[in-house]
Amino acid sequence: MEKQDTQPILPGEQLASIEEFEGGKNTYLAPDGTVRSAAIGAKVYDLKRRVIKIEPKNAPTLPKVGDIIVGYVEMIFASMVSVKVLYINGARSISGYSAIASMRVGRDRRDRPVFRTGDIIRGRVTSLLNSTVHLTMAEKEFGVLYTLCFMCGGDTVRVNDTVKCIECGAWEPRKVTHDYGKEAVRQIHRAGK
Repeated sequence: MEKQDTQPILPGEQLASIEEFEGGKNTYLAPDGTVRSAAIGAKVYDLKRRVIKIEPKNAPTLPKVGDIIVGYVEMIFASMVSVKVLYINGARSISGYSAIASMRVGRDRRDRPVFRTGDIIRGRVTSLLNSTVHLTMAEKEFGVLYTLCFMCGGDTVRVNDTVKCIECGAWEPRKVTHDYGKEAVRQIHRAGK
């Protein structure tokens, strides 16, 4: 049976004595025999096991292998793109993480890039090697979710493996998702609130 105290606790605050409760997640034992908070959050008492822990407030969601990431392309390098993470598994991420993805899926026969800075993309986390989030966009549901025209900044629509501007008529190859368009981005935004 758990009981939660809603009053915010700051790091270092005394939670209980070691005789009352054992320290759990986000706590530490002080030299004076008291259990103290190691994070900002709310106290949670496990009355059955006699353990006290801190549930952090607004803890950032950490991406894991297999998670679906939605973000925008912030930089393009020779062989990869850097993606600013906006959503992890449909939940808004305020952590400020960036991920990288290979450009190999983003080149067509004529060696033109099919990702541009500002593209909103969706990918799957494949690795967290060296504390870096690595994405794949090889499957059909991954790639560019939406982009604006590279010439005039107008609205675009999907035409096979290209995007075409409905204002100036310019087109460019992209690695587009099967559900490309503004509506897909709106649905992700509504679900992530």
